[in-house]
Amino acid sequence: MLNLIDKLEKNRRLEQDEYRVLLEQINQTTLSKLCHRAHKHAVNRFGNKIFVRGLIEISNVCRNDCFYCGIRKSNKSIERYGLSEQQILDCCEQGHDAGFRTFVLQGGENRILTTKKICNLVEQIKNKYPDSAITLSLGEWEFEDYKAFREAGADRYLLRHEAANEELYSKLHPAEMSWAHRIESLHQLRELGFQTGCGMMVGAPHQTINHLAEDITFIEKFKPQMI
Repeated sequence: MLNLIDKLEKNRRLEQDEYRVLLEQINQTTLSKLCHRAHKHAVNRFGNKIFVRGLIEISNVCRNDCFYCGIRKSNKSIERYGLSEQQILDCCEQGHDAGFRTFVLQGGENRILTTKKICNLVEQIKNKYPDSAITLSLGEWEFEDYKAFREAGADRYLLRHEAANEELYSKLHPAEMSWAHRIESLHQLRELGFQTGCGMMVGAPHQTINHLAEDITFIEKFKPQMI
């Protein structure tokens, strides 16, 4: 285990089978060593700072029916909402006054907020707070939509890949949702110049250590700016 940790620190990567072994056999002693080294590298790269994000949950309305999700469209027991444009702008004003310099607009996948409306919102926020970054986390769209968001001034896009393994992805989502489209979207976002984020849930239904090793390998190769 220590040899694997040494190799990971030196090479900044492991083979997929080695990630699996590391995850399967980690114990408290080796976990402490791993965390200590990770902390050292994190401080060397980023310094001893906390970067604060202003997360605005703009809607819990979603057209998707992901099997694990509390806001899936078939869940009839939750109260749905969508913030108005003015409410979102008010949140940004309060956040900027409080010192926030990144705003994350996050919500369920729906088309109540059209591409045009999102672009207009991003432009207003950017014009009023040019010293702030805007992150979108609004699910899957098409290339032209992502392009419009980028041209409007959005800086970052967070889209979890959720599962690098296509079979596991299909167990977490209904048939109309495409693993291939999700992965393609991530590549399109990076191509357009977004600081791009991906990620997965640890402990998702049907997930195994092998799946997590695949996820880590995918992230390592994709090299997102956010995980």
